[in-house]
Amino acid sequence: MLLAFDARIIRTNHFDPEMAALADRHYSRRTHGARQFCYSGRKLVLRNAEGTMLFVWMFPDVTLRMDNQTGYNCAIFRNESSRLSSEIILEAETMAESKWGSNRCYTFIDPRKIRSTNPGFCFKKAGWTAAGKTLSGKIILEKYLGVPF
Repeated sequence: MLLAFDARIIRTNHFDPEMAALADRHYSRRTHGARQFCYSGRKLVLRNAEGTMLFVWMFPDVTLRMDNQTGYNCAIFRNESSRLSSEIILEAETMAESKWGSNRCYTFIDPRKIRSTNPGFCFKKAGWTAAGKTLSGKIILEKYLGVPF
């Protein structure tokens, strides 16, 4: 995909072939090589022009979630660019709030699948806080956009 060079995040879609390849390198990717790299539903798919960063917000219907999580889910974040991940997260938050309004954001970090002594550090630098763990041991991080809930 030919895009104008820009350091900012831009919107794309869940069929972007460059982003599908980037998603294949993320530990949460369910079906490597699949053309579509996000599940169905309301989503905001973000990338940079050079194709080295992918950030996906999903806004699932709360009545369909079995884990009682509410708000905007950072379903995948892969950063192979030189830009700080925490800065990208903050910009992505602004875009989600602009699209859908104030709400809770959350993500799951699997500490067994990443090489860090501080799992989720980039999210924590962006102001996210721990909100518990899943039964499978994933760390839940959250942040409230806009007014406090």
